Amino acid sequence: MPPAAAVLYGCITHVEPWFELPDDVALIRLGAAQDGAVAGHTLRELAPQWEPFHPVIGGAAGSFALKALLLRQAVRPAFVGVCQYRKFVSPGRVSETRARGYKVMDAVPREQVTRAALEGWLQQPGPHGFLVCPPFSMHREAGYLGQYGTHHHAEDLLRFTAEAVVQGALSGREAAEFMREPVFFPGGIELGVYPADFWLEGIDAIERVIEACVRRYPTARTGTQGRVWAYCAERLGSWQLVREFRRRQPCAGIRRLEIARWRQRFAGRMNLVVEAGESRYQVGQ
Repeated sequence: MPPAAAVLYGCITHVEPWFELPDDVALIRLGAAQDGAVAGHTLRELAPQWEPFHPVIGGAAGSFALKALLLRQAVRPAFVGVCQYRKFVSPGRVSETRARGYKVMDAVPREQVTRAALEGWLQQPGPHGFLVCPPFSMHREAGYLGQYGTHHHAEDLLRFTAEAVVQGALSGREAAEFMREPVFFPGGIELGVYPADFWLEGIDAIERVIEACVRRYPTARTGTQGRVWAYCAERLGSWQLVREFRRRQPCAGIRRLEIARWRQRFAGRMNLVVEAGESRYQVGQ
């Protein structure tokens, strides 16, 4: 790992941790995991205003807690890293097994995820400043809105998008571009490593939009669909990356070239930690 002052890395969990973390990775516990004996930070310590909303915002609550932790630092780190209790981004491939059901994710057996291994896998990015999940094109569906409606409830993303415009996270023109955008970064800005200033601005925008949504729309759904605004936040975070990378690496609208360049310059490997013998990804993991 780089020096502690260079990167603030947080690992977000709502269950008992699956593996031992390096000393310089902060554990952020949500939900019932806050009452465990494991060391680290809790949502009620860092961002207590979000604790009642954890069921509908999911891991985004952990990102808001990480934001609060970042703002507490006496010296602002250059980068912010985010992983989850079962997902992380590594610079290179650490498993040869593809996760069934998710084309850009690898499955890593739980027994291989050791503290020593994580010290090498959880790193700050290279010279281009980002280490994100590999993007892909949603060519079979009509952009974010079409893809979202296939897997979730389209009305939630429509409401979220409207609030994003009201809160200044999207311009009116960007709203249409956002909903039809076909290039998607899994995890948005909540899985990977990012320049601290970029991440702080992006997560602050997401927090404003979710705050407006939970106030205006008391939406409750069952099962894995319960984390309504977390799924919407993932799309907005993905759009923030698309917008930034198009500014840095314009490709004249050639989608294949965009994705190839962005994978080469900014992306690492997306990993899902699994029990022995498993490899299938389930929505909500």
